[in-house]
Amino acid sequence: MTLSLDNPVYPVRIVLRRTGLTAELLRAWERRYAVVHPGRTQGGQRLYSEADVDRLLLLKRATVYGHSIGRVAQLTNEEVAGLLETAPQFAVTKPTDVASDYSASIRQRGLEALGWMDGGTLDALLRQAAVRLGPVAFAEQLVVPLVREIGDLWHQGKLRIVQEHLATATIRHVMSNLLAFTVTAPTAPVFIAATTSGQHHEIGALLAAAIAAGEGWRAIYLGTDLPAEEIAIAADRLRARAVGISIVYPSESPAIELDLRTLSQALGTRTPVFVGGEAARLHRTLLDQLHLRPIDSFDALRVELSRVSGGWPPNAG
Repeated sequence: MTLSLDNPVYPVRIVLRRTGLTAELLRAWERRYAVVHPGRTQGGQRLYSEADVDRLLLLKRATVYGHSIGRVAQLTNEEVAGLLETAPQFAVTKPTDVASDYSASIRQRGLEALGWMDGGTLDALLRQAAVRLGPVAFAEQLVVPLVREIGDLWHQGKLRIVQEHLATATIRHVMSNLLAFTVTAPTAPVFIAATTSGQHHEIGALLAAAIAAGEGWRAIYLGTDLPAEEIAIAADRLRARAVGISIVYPSESPAIELDLRTLSQALGTRTPVFVGGEAARLHRTLLDQLHLRPIDSFDALRVELSRVSGGWPPNAG
């Protein structure tokens, strides 16, 4: 690649800043799907053209609206743009605008409804947003910050326990329906999500299922407080390609270690188990020993799902 003022090139750090992608996700996109073909310096550093940046921005925008990277990476820029033209009215808006404007508005109105204990209005707002944003954007841009805001308000004494429970039940209901009506290919790999014994905080597992669905997997949410033996049996019978579990609180429960060991022994290396949630950080050493895979971000989950899928093209026509 020739350096020129007329044809500028950019190092990775500039590309990450301009696109908002993480280094991990960009590498996964390049390795698995060859989304762009950057040049190299003599020292082997990647250099990206303006066209590369434009394509990355376009692909990121498509994933925000629920299209899997495995599908859109096979399309030309014109074909991806055509997909976005058939999306809801937000297809002409930048993803950052969707996150900051539409999602912020829904969160504010949802919190107001929650203040009045108006579960019906909260449910309607979330269902509307789920349809317009798709599973991935709905999970990342709306549910995650909404749950965080609700938790902060509860800790500040501005929300009661019953309001927090109402919000959780409503989010669970909407996300469960969203997963149930997400269409995937018959040959899509199966991803199951659940929480283990004594774990009743289910939003993390639901979010993991939504991310998997957005990546083209057939995501199945099993519920909360499941013994590890039952999760392993489900994985075998459903022929799951991967399992995701969320462990949050109580973070130091003896049942956590027992369940992790059981999952490791039952599923071995043939079915990778991804473990997320606040308590996963406290058990990182044990996870490494058991060859279970800690997940600390949505991008990390996407990368792992891409690796496990073995090149299977989600939602490919």
